Amino acid sequence: MSKTKQTDEKQRLAKLQELMVLDSVPEPLFDEITQFASQACNVPIALISLVDLNRQWFKANTGLEGATETPRDISFCTHAIEKTELMEIPDATEDIRFKDNPLVTGEPHIRFYAGMPIRMPDGSNIGTLCVIDRKANKLNIEQKNVLSRLASITAKALSFRADAIHEIDRHATQLNSVIDTSADAIITKTLDGIITTWNDSAERIFGYAATDMIGTPITRLFPEDRLYEEEHFISKIKNDECIEHYETQRITKSGSLIDISVSLSPIKDINGKIYAVSKIARDITEIKALQDAIADEHRKLKVTLDSIGDGVITTDASGHVEYLNPIAEALTKWQSHQARGKPLTEVFKIINEHTRMPAKNPVERCLNENRIVNLEAGTILVDRLGNEYAIEDSAAPIRNNGIDVSGVVLVFHDATFKRQMANEITYRATHDHLTGLLNRGEFEKHISQLIQTKQGVNDTHALMFIDLDQFKIINDSGGHAAGDALLLQVSKVIGTCIRTTDIFARIGGDEFAIILPKCGVEKSLSIANKICKVVSDYRLIYEDQKFRVGASIGLVMIDSSWKTLSDLLKAADNACYAAKSDGRNRVHLHHQEDSAIIARLDEALWARRIEVALEENQFRLYFQLIQPMDGKQLAHAEVLVRIEDEDNQLINPGQFIPAAERFNMMPKIDLWVIKETVQWIKCHENDLRSIDIVSINLSGQSLNDTEFYQAISRLMKSEAFDWSKLCFEITETATITNISNATQFIHDMKKNFSVQFSLDDFGSGVSSFGYLKNLPVDFLKIDGQFIKDLADNEISQATVKCIVEVAKVTNKKTIAEWVDNQAVQSLLQSMGVDYVQGFSIHRPSPIDELLGIKAKQVS
Repeated sequence: MSKTKQTDEKQRLAKLQELMVLDSVPEPLFDEITQFASQACNVPIALISLVDLNRQWFKANTGLEGATETPRDISFCTHAIEKTELMEIPDATEDIRFKDNPLVTGEPHIRFYAGMPIRMPDGSNIGTLCVIDRKANKLNIEQKNVLSRLASITAKALSFRADAIHEIDRHATQLNSVIDTSADAIITKTLDGIITTWNDSAERIFGYAATDMIGTPITRLFPEDRLYEEEHFISKIKNDECIEHYETQRITKSGSLIDISVSLSPIKDINGKIYAVSKIARDITEIKALQDAIADEHRKLKVTLDSIGDGVITTDASGHVEYLNPIAEALTKWQSHQARGKPLTEVFKIINEHTRMPAKNPVERCLNENRIVNLEAGTILVDRLGNEYAIEDSAAPIRNNGIDVSGVVLVFHDATFKRQMANEITYRATHDHLTGLLNRGEFEKHISQLIQTKQGVNDTHALMFIDLDQFKIINDSGGHAAGDALLLQVSKVIGTCIRTTDIFARIGGDEFAIILPKCGVEKSLSIANKICKVVSDYRLIYEDQKFRVGASIGLVMIDSSWKTLSDLLKAADNACYAAKSDGRNRVHLHHQEDSAIIARLDEALWARRIEVALEENQFRLYFQLIQPMDGKQLAHAEVLVRIEDEDNQLINPGQFIPAAERFNMMPKIDLWVIKETVQWIKCHENDLRSIDIVSINLSGQSLNDTEFYQAISRLMKSEAFDWSKLCFEITETATITNISNATQFIHDMKKNFSVQFSLDDFGSGVSSFGYLKNLPVDFLKIDGQFIKDLADNEISQATVKCIVEVAKVTNKKTIAEWVDNQAVQSLLQSMGVDYVQGFSIHRPSPIDELLGIKAKQVS
């Protein structure tokens, strides 16, 4: 044997060993291939033969039942694997190489042989797909093509099989590693309750070594009054049920009772038969942390095992189906023998998910273009029963002798979940989470397109800004849940007043906007006034309280005079403010000549009001508790601010903060809050031992204001105060907008004064995690939008879990805001959130009341 052949043989045998298929049990797919080859070639015998060092072993056998292998030196396939194409012997008795071969002169009396090498992607011929007859024969061109394609499918199936085994082994290794290092007691037992495995943590929790327990009944750990539980558990396991987080008591080796939580599940063999029980026992105080990790590993393993394999369909040169593999059968609901010979479009029915029109036939394109083609984006497979699957696929030509196209192989997989997630992400990026309306970003895209589109002579459009009157009062008196319920219902009420062609969006907390395409002044005013009326007439009854709001509407006509989006939006905003200034719950139609006056009057009104509040000390400090979940840490308190007007009525921040931000007055307010808070703490320092940290909100303007930084630095240097007791809260949006300034500000404050920082509304941004590793904050306050519907929204739950995990990795604590019921609070505790804040914990109160909760916090 030449050196080259020796190298090829070594590579071939290595590849065969890598596939882990030799001497494996029969598998239906390979048996079906030989059966199909036998039928297609009209011969009694077909084999999938794998040639190793000394023998030819049969992976699949049709027609030679009972035979498993032959010596390599008399094997026909030994010769065939040296070929690159089909080796055909019409009559072995007339072929000098084989006429004296014992397989010819004796059983099975081979006369006709045709073997196609099974060629792997690396070029190794590991064996053959061969057909045999006991009489002289010869294949026609179509039969040769079938044999060639089946050999190619066999090679792919062997590769897929090996990949799946390696993947399963990898995940099994991961799972075993988890078991070996788990802090939980992980035990397996027979259906009779005899312990078969006992890990180190089981020894730590129960005090018994594995040698003491394996082979003994699990009930030796049960108190007498709990013995009934074993029968209950086993009956559920035999019924293929799992028991999760069952709280009970067990006896340790020392004789003491311990409280544990157990989870049990059936262990099944490869045929799905239940033969044993897996049990996880955990100390209740430590249950939550590791439970999520084990469940996550289990989920990943199950998803991996369930998703292995693609659908495969082969056709002839005319596009008629020849073969479907099991996954293709499952997705199309066609059996291979039923689909054989039918046009592909009848079996593989695909449509465009948007237009619902038939999609282009990939096999037809492949045949026409003589190249590999992919399905168009957004393709849906409709199975035989009418079920739909989002799919991705490719079609490749099958070439005879590497030149002539004799058919097509179509490979596809179910991408439904992937596409649903992509659509969900797109939807969430363009729509408001609460109302389902377009969000501000998407709305501005629509209006930009409208401005940029060349207007016709009669093409006048309208833009409407809607601001709900007195909404902040509802939020403060009824809570966020009542506010959200009102926003949702009001959006529906407004929706009844507009046309199907109008574009409706929620652009802020209590702000909406509508584009009225091709709508004149008279019609636009009519719609706007109708909205005012229906909103004013609507009443929300929530928890025995009745709420109502009005609607102040700014209306701007869009014509060719508008050059920029900024000018148009500013005009609508000014018109809306004018409607509020005119008495609220009314429509103000924008005119070019009044926009500047409105802007100046509005600016002077708000600026003067805030200046007066600062000069005459009309601001008031409030607070809201931030409660630790573990009961061991001290509580935090977030400082809030109100304005007390001349009538001793409180003005909530939602009413004046937007205006302060608009006119760049937030640094003054922030500085006032910091000074007053520090002085108050210094006066009551001995009465605040139950409060660990006091949080103060900083605006994005303050973060970006050099004078503010200098003023607060001077204050900190001049005051004898423990600044580590302060925590500055900065919103995620403000931080991202001024990331450089914010990072420098945080670094300086922490380095020079040991101030702590909390990142508010975390998770609301599209890149929340991207910058977090470089941002030295101490707390992450999870955006309330994920908390308010946490109990019913799996996406919110997944988001909160992800944030908690990231916080742990980055050494940060988590705070959940907007917690308004015990169910959500319990769920957050199970997820590992460190602190909670909301109406179910504490409603905002004057800061002096912080002194009155000392006993409650210390106890």
